[in-house]
Amino acid sequence: MQLLKGVKVLDFTHAYAGPYCTMELADFGAEVIKIEKIQGGDQARSWGPFKNNNSAYYASFNRGKKSIGLDISSDEGKKIIMDLVKDTDIVVSNFKHGTLEKFGLGYEDMKEVKKDIIFATLNGFGDKGPLSKFAAYDNVIQAMSGIMDLTGFPDRIPTKIGPAIGDSYSGLVLLLGIVMAYYHKLKTGEGQRVDATMLGSLVTMADYQILEYANMKKKISRMGNSNPYYVPGNIYKCKDGYIAISLKNDADWNLFCQKMNLNSPNYFASNDERLQHRNDVDNFVQQAVKDKTRAEIEHLVHDANLCVYGVINIVEALDDPQLNARNMIIEVDDPGVGPVKLVGNPIKMSKNPPITNIPSPKLGQHTDEILESLSYDKQTIQQLRDNNIIL
Repeated sequence: MQLLKGVKVLDFTHAYAGPYCTMELADFGAEVIKIEKIQGGDQARSWGPFKNNNSAYYASFNRGKKSIGLDISSDEGKKIIMDLVKDTDIVVSNFKHGTLEKFGLGYEDMKEVKKDIIFATLNGFGDKGPLSKFAAYDNVIQAMSGIMDLTGFPDRIPTKIGPAIGDSYSGLVLLLGIVMAYYHKLKTGEGQRVDATMLGSLVTMADYQILEYANMKKKISRMGNSNPYYVPGNIYKCKDGYIAISLKNDADWNLFCQKMNLNSPNYFASNDERLQHRNDVDNFVQQAVKDKTRAEIEHLVHDANLCVYGVINIVEALDDPQLNARNMIIEVDDPGVGPVKLVGNPIKMSKNPPITNIPSPKLGQHTDEILESLSYDKQTIQQLRDNNIIL
C-alpha cells in the first residue's frame, strides 16, 4: 500500500529545494500536480547535465509527478488553480515570500476555497525580517548560515560544502513540517500554514560550534577534516587515495594500534593527551597508512568494528555494494532523458516502500487530464490553449 495514496498536492515548486520535498511526497504515493510556466516550465528544465536535449537535473527531482503548463497571472489560470484547490490537501511553494500572494493565490485566498488546506512554503528567509523579500541560492545561504566559515582549512578561504545542502536539507525540513501538519489535520480536521527557510535550516546544522560559543564563548572556525573533541578524527593519504579514520575513545585507539601493529607512544594513551599532541598523532597515523591501500587498511581493522573507511569518489559510489544493497542507485526510463541513473529514496519502510520508478513529466504532459478531471470539456481546453493560458 502506498502510504500517501489519496493525498493530493498542488506543487508550485521549482529548481531544487521545493521539488526535492514534493518528490518525497510523490515517492510515497501522493498525487503531486506540478504547476509550471507555459514558457519553459520549471527553471530546472534548462539546467544541465543534459541527455537527449533534456535536463537530467530536472529528471532527478520530479519523478512521480504530473505537470500542467499554466499562466497563473491570468484570471482563467487563477480559476483553474482555485478549482484544483477545492480538492487539494497540501499546497507547496518555494517562491520567494509574497509571490503567490501577488497573484491572489496566498494562504488566506486558498483558505476561502478550502478551509483545511495545508499551505507549505520554503524560501531563503521566510515571511519576516529585513531579508524576507529577497531570493536566495545555496552558496549564499551556506555563507550566511556560518556553514561556509566552518568548512575548509584554517589557512585558506571559507569553502562551500560540495553538494547543495541548502536545498536538499531545507527540502527535508519542509517535508517534516508537512508530515506533522498532515498528522495534525488527520486528528483535528484543521489545516495550517507551514513555513521553513533555507537559512534557518542550515543554522541548525552548526551544532557544537554554536553550543561552544553560546555557552563557553569559544569560537570554532575551519579545522579542515579534523575534529575538536577527539584524535584521530581526520582524513589520511594512503597508497591509492585517502582513508577516513574516526576513533572516538581510548578503546578504539588501542584496538586500531593492535590491528595495525603499531607501538603507540605513552603520551598517546588518553584522548586528552592525544588532543594535546594532535599533530604528532596525525603524523603517527599518516606514517602507518601511507604504504597501504584503502582496502588493505579496511581489511585489517573492520573485524574490530572500527570506523575506518576509504574516501570514495562518485564513480565508485555508483558501484558501491552498500549503496546498491539499499537501492540508493536506481535507473528510471525517463520520457525525455531516456534511461537515466538517479539517487534512490533513503527512507525504507517495510509496509509502505517508496515508489521510485515513475519518471518526471514532460512540460504540460498532464494538462488535459487534469482539466478533464475538473469537468473542463475539450472545446474549453482548446480555447484556453489557443489563448496561451495553458500548454
